[in-house]
Amino acid sequence: MSYRLSLTMILLAAVMSVGARPVVADEGILDQFLNEVQVGDVEGLLGLMHPKLADRIDKPILECWMQAVSYRLGQVEAVFPVTDITTDDRQEMQSTVSFTKGTARVSLTVLNDYIVSFEVQSDQMTNWFQRPVSLKIYRDRAEEFLSAMKAGDYETCLSLLHVQVAGQLEEETLEGYHQKVQQTIGQQTEVTFKQAKLTILEDERLEQIDLFYELKGETGTIAAEFAIRFQGMQGQIVGFRFR
Repeated sequence: MSYRLSLTMILLAAVMSVGARPVVADEGILDQFLNEVQVGDVEGLLGLMHPKLADRIDKPILECWMQAVSYRLGQVEAVFPVTDITTDDRQEMQSTVSFTKGTARVSLTVLNDYIVSFEVQSDQMTNWFQRPVSLKIYRDRAEEFLSAMKAGDYETCLSLLHVQVAGQLEEETLEGYHQKVQQTIGQQTEVTFKQAKLTILEDERLEQIDLFYELKGETGTIAAEFAIRFQGMQGQIVGFRFR
């Protein structure tokens, strides 16, 4: 199984395929990519990417992926000749890379010197994502949602949800949740993180993370739950409830 991230931008659609030519690639950015992966430099690797791609990647997941490459494939031993299709400012390059523990097909798509998609395809990388190295950013998002709801900032609440989930909600719906919380606990005074529950599939892939909170107020308490699911290298809130 391969793992692929891709970003399709309006700029890409404007590039004509006429005149595309296979050439020997300038291997500079491929060498940089492999080096950043080898040393485990998350920020360095993100710096090679187009900002729109980097924005779709969570650092704890990218770090997990880099660790999987290091553990499962090992160190780079040789980079075989690179095939490259270049069209104006866009390059699609592929190379077979020999690691100490196996080989992988490495593919990059580069636009205006920035990586817009990458792939490291190898049997050793099957089901590499089992959990992010940290849950902090997901807890931060859930807690930002709770803070925004407390402040009546429902626009921010919607922005923190998966776009398809947000598209099914109105600000009035979120206001209803807010009123339910207030009716149950009064003025909210404290938010306590209780636990995280990971749902793992039979093939050891991570399906979902549930975050559990307790909201305390002047007249009572209420539980809040958030469901985080993963698409590409990004985890997003796909559900929440108060009970």
